[in-house]
Amino acid sequence: MKKSVSTLSSLAIGAFVCVFALTVHSAPSNAFGSASKSESKEFKAGEKAVEKEDYAKAVEILTDVIVAEPENADAYNYLAFSQRHLGATDEAMANYNKALSIDPEHKGALEYQGELFLILGDAGSAEANLAKLVKVCDRSCEERDTLQAAIERFKDGKAAWTAPDRGARDHG
Repeated sequence: MKKSVSTLSSLAIGAFVCVFALTVHSAPSNAFGSASKSESKEFKAGEKAVEKEDYAKAVEILTDVIVAEPENADAYNYLAFSQRHLGATDEAMANYNKALSIDPEHKGALEYQGELFLILGDAGSAEANLAKLVKVCDRSCEERDTLQAAIERFKDGKAAWTAPDRGARDHG
């Protein structure tokens, strides 16, 4: 009986991660942005790869961008986002942390790292990111609202959540 409970738990966690990853696949535009946006051709190519959901290509390009621009919080955020979608959660977490060490108020990194915390089952850390977003956001803040909705659905035991339709937005 103990083994079947463990197996069921493993299956439930695996299903949660798969469904959650599928429901957060779209790359909302301005959640990536910060004040340090790069204008380099390489960065823009990485950005386009993310928008096209070509995450492997994005990782390749953005890895080169951060070598050339080691203080580019947006590049680390895009890189982490892409790694997360490829299932490389440890690498993604390290790069979200790097983005936030460069720009502690990077709304996109705070939101997406919060979502990664939920994928990993760490609602407390996701709530800590939400508290930071509450402090840095103005009245209207899609990153805050999206993370808050994800946390609420997570607490309700729902594996998946639907991000609001953000449409085409400025990358900020």
